[in-house]
Amino acid sequence: MDKTVKLTFCIVLTGGLMLAALSPARAQDTVRVSLDSCLRYANSHNLQVQTARLATESSQATLTGAKLRFLPSVNASASQGYGWDSRTGSTSNTQYGINGSLTLFSGLSNLRTLQQSRVSAEQSELKVQQTENSIGVQIVQSYLTILMNQERLTYQQEVLETSHQQQMEGEVKYQVGRILESDYMLLQANYTSAQSEIENTRLTISDNINSLNVLLCNTDGPTIATAELEDTLHAADRTIPPYDSITAWAHNALPDWQINDMDVTIAEYNVELARSAFLPTVSLNAGYGGGWVPAVTAGSASFGDNSSLSLGVSVPILNRGSSRTQLKQSKIALRQAEMQRNQRQIDIDAEIYNLYLGTQQALNRYRASEALVEAYRASYEVYVIKFSEGAVTTVEMLQQQNQYLSALNDYLQNKYSYLLAEKQMDIYTGKEIKL
Repeated sequence: MDKTVKLTFCIVLTGGLMLAALSPARAQDTVRVSLDSCLRYANSHNLQVQTARLATESSQATLTGAKLRFLPSVNASASQGYGWDSRTGSTSNTQYGINGSLTLFSGLSNLRTLQQSRVSAEQSELKVQQTENSIGVQIVQSYLTILMNQERLTYQQEVLETSHQQQMEGEVKYQVGRILESDYMLLQANYTSAQSEIENTRLTISDNINSLNVLLCNTDGPTIATAELEDTLHAADRTIPPYDSITAWAHNALPDWQINDMDVTIAEYNVELARSAFLPTVSLNAGYGGGWVPAVTAGSASFGDNSSLSLGVSVPILNRGSSRTQLKQSKIALRQAEMQRNQRQIDIDAEIYNLYLGTQQALNRYRASEALVEAYRASYEVYVIKFSEGAVTTVEMLQQQNQYLSALNDYLQNKYSYLLAEKQMDIYTGKEIKL
């Protein structure tokens, strides 16, 4: 899966680079990618996600080790010794042996460790999903911020074109005495301000794209840009599901609840492990060995072997209260885990509720500002025509322009605030993320 995502993304980036190389006049072209592509690429390349996956591998290794604790341990040994005696001269001897042990009962500690390791392995996989959700929200926010500023730039370019035309018309009117010098200076200042706003927006977009590249861990790759948002998006077409449905979907989709429950389960196994210290340990031991001493004089060579099998029982009697202390501490840790789980669940429920209310409020503001910006735009266009005909003053026309731009900024802010809240809700409820 990861290789497929990486190959697809690399093909897109490579194709964009080839197009840029074949078009020298457009050397500043960037590779456009969709929001879905960004999310999939981040899930494969973001360092936080990769770190979470490494934690999963570590948990799997711990689980494997817990399973192997039920197997016997076997050791082999061999030795060759040399010596010298003034009476007999040099001597040597050979020793070898093999020993094995198997724990038959360890106060259930091996079993509890295995059960706890299984839960930890499952939890680590859920934490990968949790990290992906967190990074996903950040990517959606970064992506939508770029789209918002790109849309703002489009409107600003329209205003710049109109301001440039008004400045040229004002110059002609000023030369023939139809407007005052102060009015002409206002038109010049308005055109300069429009140019400055566009340049600042472009710089902001560049910073937004850099932030998105950092989230994608694409710092060494080509510059990417967002795909354009369809013009068919209207506030009147957007709806929000009932709160009960959102809560039910979130409980099924979000890994946070299971992670919190697993924290409690792990703490419960720690209590059982502490209790196992009070139980006896039963082990089975077996061994076989032999040795050879070569002959020094005729008939003096010797060879011997031996074998053993034993069953050992170890019963804890007194360890200066360390087992009781460990048990008490593990019980306290369990109570803390239960309280933390309950608090986290309360916090998550509150977060979902606040997100639902915030989404509804953002949609209401989006609907109101959409109607308002259309009204101000129509009024501004009328004033532009009247200004060209000399029916309104420069100040009156610029006042309408400022009101339109203010309404436009509110509209864009409300529109993309709503989209961010909507997409965050989609992440929480396990829905496909698309614009």
